[in-house]
Amino acid sequence: MTESINAWIDWLLQTLGLSGPSILFATLPLALLQSLFGFFPFAILIVLHVSVFNVIGGMLISWLVCNVGAVLVYFLFRRYLYSWFDKKWGSKLKRYDKWQRYLDRYGIWTLVLLRTVPIIPNNVINFMAAVSPIKASAFIWGTVLGNMSYIWLFGTISSTLIVPREEWNGFLTWYAVFIVILIGIFIRRHWGHLQEDKRSRMN
Repeated sequence: MTESINAWIDWLLQTLGLSGPSILFATLPLALLQSLFGFFPFAILIVLHVSVFNVIGGMLISWLVCNVGAVLVYFLFRRYLYSWFDKKWGSKLKRYDKWQRYLDRYGIWTLVLLRTVPIIPNNVINFMAAVSPIKASAFIWGTVLGNMSYIWLFGTISSTLIVPREEWNGFLTWYAVFIVILIGIFIRRHWGHLQEDKRSRMN
């Protein structure tokens, strides 16, 4: 499946005559479609951006287009398609009830986790947030931080054949620092909730 999608994207770029920075005319709409339908892994666009814009530039571009896609889909569903989606697809989200509860309880931090670790498809995360009571500002911050975490990690791993090992290790070291800081802030802000959850699991 992934090979077919890669071939389709290559065909699309060749047909449109896009190369270099102009590939953004294709990858930005593709990021929006991925945020809406999730029919291909976003990692494909990260690899494409890294190959054109180098590691840091490619990760930055991927982070920007991913954020744009997620935020547009979130507002599209929350403002215009909320009722339709809740009636037609709400029951299908039952399998993600546990994560929906975490999203309602921890907001930003659940988004950071779900976007860093692909437990749930990216488009489903957008839908879950759209039908949850999470504020728009919290969604945007959670998406910005979560996408930064995912793209930083995956972009570093996918660049192992492009950059020297010393530089690659540096990316991973700073990523580890970034994650430790986020975990520290999360524990400090939600220590009470974590203790409540622990007591409820023990009872």
